[in-house]
Amino acid sequence: MITQLVITDLTRMQHGHVCIAGYDAKKACIRLVQPPPGISEAALIENDKAIAFPFAVVEADLQETQSDPPHTEDHLYAPGSLHYARHAVEAKIETVLSWSLYKTVAALFGQPILEDPGHYVLAGQGERSLGTIQPHAIKCVEYREGLEGVWDYRITFRDDEHWYTLKITDLTWHYYCDQLRAGGREPVEIATELTAMLRRRKVYVRVGLSRGWKKYPGRCFLQVNGIHTIPDYLEGRTFVDLKRSSSEQIL
Repeated sequence: MITQLVITDLTRMQHGHVCIAGYDAKKACIRLVQPPPGISEAALIENDKAIAFPFAVVEADLQETQSDPPHTEDHLYAPGSLHYARHAVEAKIETVLSWSLYKTVAALFGQPILEDPGHYVLAGQGERSLGTIQPHAIKCVEYREGLEGVWDYRITFRDDEHWYTLKITDLTWHYYCDQLRAGGREPVEIATELTAMLRRRKVYVRVGLSRGWKKYPGRCFLQVNGIHTIPDYLEGRTFVDLKRSSSEQIL
């Protein structure tokens, strides 16, 4: 079934793959999935332009659901059917985010948030794995080189009840930080600047859940799938624009 979605989440996965999610006209959250190895980042680029990015309206031929609580939003889609339609008007962006807005992270997932290590919920239960929080306060952004040269992106924020420090998996945020670093900025300087920027703007955080893996097969860890600001810190740029800019600066 051909369905239009407003994209809200573009998440970086491992090995050059991505996760895409958005909302249809009935305000239902849909995560587009493909059989392993999944959706490649390259599949989202045509003629050197992004065809799927936050607040793009896309069309996809949806097939059967792949619900696996708490990941209840998953839908297979026909390979090659994903197409860019248009960009959502600016006034629509906050409306779309309001469809899944919760005061607390606990209310978003509707099940206990467990800790140590990190924050997680148990696999096999829960109504959803994606939603929106408007932070009550933002303490800091972190950006540093982690193990084996893999860069680490995190944010510490407070909802109406608790503080959370979560890994940022937002693909565009990653490229934005990396572009600044490619221009000669120090990571600690970038983190300080982005913290100040978020404190000055209205911020919406898309909080999602990871899948279980070998070490913790029954745990779905909380992560930040998207950071959206009003006004838009990206100024209309997509991950492709930032990726290209980073490459040009390095050259």
